[in-house]
Parts: sequence; C-alpha cells; structure tokens
Amino acid sequence: RELLHEDIDVVGVGGVQSGMDAFEMMLCGARAVQVGTCHWTEGPKCFDRIADELRAIMEERGYASVDEFRGKLKEWSKDGAAKSRAARVAKKAKGGDVKSGGGDGAGTNQSVLIAILFAI
Repeated sequence: RELLHEDIDVVGVGGVQSGMDAFEMMLCGARAVQVGTCHWTEGPKCFDRIADELRAIMEERGYASVDEFRGKLKEWSKDGAAKSRAARVAKKAKGGDVKSGGGDGAGTNQSVLIAILFAI
C-alpha cells in the first residue's frame, strides 16, 4: 500500500469465504474485497454471513468502523508472531473459533460491506 499513489484503491481478491478473510484483506489496506467462488457455491446469502462475521470480529476487537483498522497491519516481528500464536492457542484451548472471530454484533457496518461487495 505504501508504494501506491493514494488515489489508487486496493481490492482484496482471492479466497474470501469468511468475515476473517475480509478483515485480513482490509487490515492489509484493501478498500474493498471481492467475493467470487463463495458466491458461486453458497449463493447471495454469503454476503450477509460474511458481513455478520466481519461485524462480530470488529465488535470483539473494539472497532466501530472499517477505517479504524484498514491498512493497520503491523510489520512482522518474531516477538509479535509469538504473541499472536500464544493468543490463538489460548483461544483454541478455551473452545473459541479462531478463524471466524465469533460474537454477535449489530450496527451499520454490514451495509457498508455489502455496498463495497456490490460495488465491485
């Protein structure tokens, strides 16, 4: 993202099947994500499911809007990777779903994500 002119938007493409997939692509700087194969196999209900999962992840992590985390991926470090791995192991040990983020959020971010998805 740092190497592109700010007028050029990045779109996350490839393998988006969950809210976590969308979250990770936006964390890397994507302004939108494309859902292709998932829509083909699951149908249009995938948009609501992905938006619900994304909203739950945002709520769990304390984000009120996509702009609060878009492009905020931290550089890799050995210490950071160890902390992340330890957090995933602890969550898995408690029976949490590490991939989806869990939770039951509510708000307007679903409309934003759906608008982004349909804008593509």
